Amino acid sequence: MIGPDDPAWRWEFRCEDFVYARLAEAQTAAEQLPAGEARDTELGRIDSLYLIASQHNIWVDSRGRSAGRCITCRPSDGGVPCLTMTGLARLWRQHPDYQTGWNEAVDRPESGSGFTYQEYKQRSTIWTRREAELTAFYDRFDLEQVDGGERWRCKACGAHGETWKPMPGAYDYPHAIGTAAHRHPTCERTSA
Repeated sequence: MIGPDDPAWRWEFRCEDFVYARLAEAQTAAEQLPAGEARDTELGRIDSLYLIASQHNIWVDSRGRSAGRCITCRPSDGGVPCLTMTGLARLWRQHPDYQTGWNEAVDRPESGSGFTYQEYKQRSTIWTRREAELTAFYDRFDLEQVDGGERWRCKACGAHGETWKPMPGAYDYPHAIGTAAHRHPTCERTSA
């Protein structure tokens, strides 16, 4: 059976509906606070959460078909609902309508999805994880743009790697950073 009487009807929107219902409740409660800094701070926090949620709504075309992804993310970025929306839902994990399955890897790490749980527990940004690697690379090498591609060049001796052309639309992590130290482990200065 497909339609409003089907228990699975609109299953992909339930997490979104949950988040927006909790935000509406929080906004109503914040509006009841006495005027002042505490009220303004809480309303600002709720506005920020609304902004995050609005960027991760499931995309629905003009015929009412779900694209199987949110507006912002690719289908591979956690599925439907996306990880951002399920993460927002977790703010109200004690609410009776919260479904543990939305964040099973975090709520129940024994469920077997260890990588997601380990990533979550790092509590760090991509930048903090890349900083040491990038600093070490740029201390020894330059990244040159050559013929529509890129290659590493040693600052000490001038040696360079092969030119690599990134795939269009792929992530922008420089290929040369991963190969330079491996292919050029030591060098001697050629100039005084």
